[in-house]
Formats: sequence, C-alpha cells, structure tokens
Amino acid sequence: MAEVKISNLEQDGEVRPFHAHGRLTLGSAGGMTLGMGSFEPGWRWSEDVKPLAGTDSCQVHHLGYVMSGAMGIRLSDGTETEIHAGEIVDIPAGHDAWVVGDKTCTILDTSPDATAYAVGAAKRVAPYADANVAAVRAGYAAFNDQDIPGLMAVLAPDCVQHVPGKSQIAGDYQGVEAVLGYYGKIGELTEGSFRADLLETHSDGKDHVTAVHQITASRNGVTRVSRGSIVFTFVDGRATDLVEMHADLAGDDAFFA
Repeated sequence: MAEVKISNLEQDGEVRPFHAHGRLTLGSAGGMTLGMGSFEPGWRWSEDVKPLAGTDSCQVHHLGYVMSGAMGIRLSDGTETEIHAGEIVDIPAGHDAWVVGDKTCTILDTSPDATAYAVGAAKRVAPYADANVAAVRAGYAAFNDQDIPGLMAVLAPDCVQHVPGKSQIAGDYQGVEAVLGYYGKIGELTEGSFRADLLETHSDGKDHVTAVHQITASRNGVTRVSRGSIVFTFVDGRATDLVEMHADLAGDDAFFA
C-alpha cells in the first residue's frame, strides 16, 4: 500500500561535524536523501573536510540549492567560480571550496554522493578501481564537449547503441560511425542544446556499467528535462554494446516526433 514517508531533518538527521566551521546534516525519507551543509565563515574544504575525507580534493559530486551566503569553488583544472543564494548548482568531483564573506553559507544537496560527504576515516571505505566506470565518465564528458576523439577512445569500432521508442531517432546504430552519426542527429534536432549530465554509475566490477543521467534539451521552443540510463557492456576496455533506458519513453518520443 502506498504511504507518505516523513522524516524531520533537524530531529532525525545524522549530524557530521566538520573539523571546524560547521556541519553536514544528512537525512532520508523513503527514496529521498538530503544533505544540509552549514558552512560557517572561515570554512574551507581543504582545512575543514580534507582531514576527514583523506583525499587531496573533494571527490563528491554535489547537486544542490544555495539557501544563503556565498561560496567560492576551485576545480582541479584551476577554474574558479562563486555560487550565491538562490542558485541551483552542479559541482563536479575534484574541487576545493571556501565560504565567501561573513555569512554562513547553507546548501541543500540532493546528490546520491552526499551520503559520502564528511565521513571520518573510521567509516571511510576506499572505492574499487574500475577502468570501465572511468571510461563511462570520460565518455559522458566527451559527449557534452562534442569531443569526437574522446568518444572514439571509449567506443569499440563495432559497437552498437540501441535506442528504444517510436520516434525518428529510435533504432539500432551499428558501428562507431553510425553511433557518432546518431549523436550528431540529436545535436542537429536540438540545435546543439542536448546534454546528458551523468548522475551516478553502477558497476558489477566486471564488464557492465549502468550510467544514470539527466537529459536537458530544447526543440521547437520547448525545453525538456528527463532522466534515463545506458547499460554499457565492455570488452577489452572498450564499450561494445549500449542499451538506452528512458524514465519517460513516451514523453521523449513526443519531444523528438
């Protein structure tokens, strides 16, 4: 029987204090997990969370909403930006961060990775090295950057991508050139606005990786945001079979009609 699940974040949540200058409160209700980070003036990831994380940079992918204050972000490639109250943010893994100004920065984080934030050494488990997961991450980055050599480094020459549905893009694309042609077609149909942002990866530790993503695209004056996944099969380090899954296949078909 269906039921509404409720949890009070302040009363029921797990509080994870930083080394100094704030805390993360993590709570869940059914399938919803939410982290609320309270970053006080003077907070800096490399000083207040790094001792807990044990990594050189923050390896958590954040998907959040800034409720108050401001924060500076520096990515591993040196790119810097600031985020402010009222903004929705997607911060990739591999960054340092610090509070800007004299006001506490409060951020709500809905990322599945939030459960791994500010975990002490006693609870921390090092992830397995997985070359196929790394290849999937590289493939998504190459797709969004329209990096053809990067895509070809991930896809096997005889790869096949299976696209379900009834729209003009549905079908089986056999061979890397056909798959790249498919990517080009969806780019043309959306005037270059199509993005697939990777949310999380699931691996069997062998030859299969499932990638869960969020699609954003605009076409004929309509912007669509939907979720889906791709099941990758790898042989000798290259993706040979890609099976697309859609959370709302009928809606995606209508968008590409």
